[in-house]
Amino acid sequence: MKLSSNLPRLLATAALFVSILSCSENLDSSGVCSVLCPAIGGDVKNITIDAVVIDTTVPSLSGLGTEAGLLLASRGDTLDTRVIVRFDSLPEKFTPTGDTAQDITFVDSAYIQFTLDTLSIKGAEPVTIEAYDVDTTANDTSTAAVLALFRPDRFISSQTFARAQLTDTLKYFISDAVVLDKIQHRNALRIGLRATGPASSQMRLISVEGGFGPNLFFRATPDTTTVPQTVAPFSKTPVGESILAANLTDYTVIAKAPPEAPPSVLAVGGLPARRVYVRFNIPDSIIDSATVVRATLLLNQLPNTAIDPTDTVLLLPEVVLAGPAVIDPGKAAQIIGTISVDTLRLTPGGSGIKNVELARAFTLWHTQRPDSLPRAIVLKSLTEGNTAIELRFSSSEDIAALRPRLRISYTAKVPLGLP
Repeated sequence: MKLSSNLPRLLATAALFVSILSCSENLDSSGVCSVLCPAIGGDVKNITIDAVVIDTTVPSLSGLGTEAGLLLASRGDTLDTRVIVRFDSLPEKFTPTGDTAQDITFVDSAYIQFTLDTLSIKGAEPVTIEAYDVDTTANDTSTAAVLALFRPDRFISSQTFARAQLTDTLKYFISDAVVLDKIQHRNALRIGLRATGPASSQMRLISVEGGFGPNLFFRATPDTTTVPQTVAPFSKTPVGESILAANLTDYTVIAKAPPEAPPSVLAVGGLPARRVYVRFNIPDSIIDSATVVRATLLLNQLPNTAIDPTDTVLLLPEVVLAGPAVIDPGKAAQIIGTISVDTLRLTPGGSGIKNVELARAFTLWHTQRPDSLPRAIVLKSLTEGNTAIELRFSSSEDIAALRPRLRISYTAKVPLGLP
């Protein structure tokens, strides 16, 4: 598929999209020249149409390790996720104050410091976090290979935290002997974290992609007045794939997740994270020859009680900026732009008709022909990849009364011009 020839058009569309969104939605034009902002005239017409030609659930992220958070969860048979952090460039020497560089032969007070999203914590009971050596030459993206390393002979250490100890800065102490051994023989330390305890627990640690990734600290001398060594996450593999290696500096591994929605159901969120792609066929008479006052996508929500049914999910509609050359909905769903200032607040356990406002998308579509920019949107969760909760909606495969529909309010197009 050739996209290079469409790049200038895509960039122009994106620039135009930004300029459109910079306009205010304030309809009060009392302080503006009436020539530039004429009043909308004529009766407002309301129609509800079956305009969906494609609606499907697609993967929401571009790959493993791209999420802004690391989900560490132990919720019985419902949810089990682990956290992987790679330190593939450990220092082999240190320089004491006023001295020359020396080999590291001593490690003391080793710990990994995480930034914790305290609002994400679930469970009031103490939680034990176990650390395992997950260093392997197996396929970097093989979940099965990594999960197989959470076994007794790979155990490193554990630490138990009371609920009150789970603050925004989490220090996780690990075995000094293991860190020293990795420095002297491997020059790499790959840690896998697993949560256990008497009750279910869940927390979100900020990842490198989230801007506050974990760091490893240790002292290379018994002198407690020395400044600790600091090691940032880094991944050397897969070799020759720098972007993927960077993503795998820290990531979440899913050992157990709630069942996915049926193929005939539209799903937003969940683990692995998903989003919804919707393409419309809208009459040209509305796009080109009318002023759209309001446009609403009507979705029938289906209750999902698998996990946290009363938690709030922020649903965000975005317009697809991918041109017609991108025919794969999964790929097109990654090239998007925001069309809503406000998000729609829903709960997974909710049901009934939900309204998703799309008026700004119509403003953009008015400036672009459908053969250059398809009429398509994406529905996504603002916390995709960081939680297992999932919203579900009826698709166009459902009965007629429950399918997605468009409700449009419009008037005759008002021409610009001098009186």
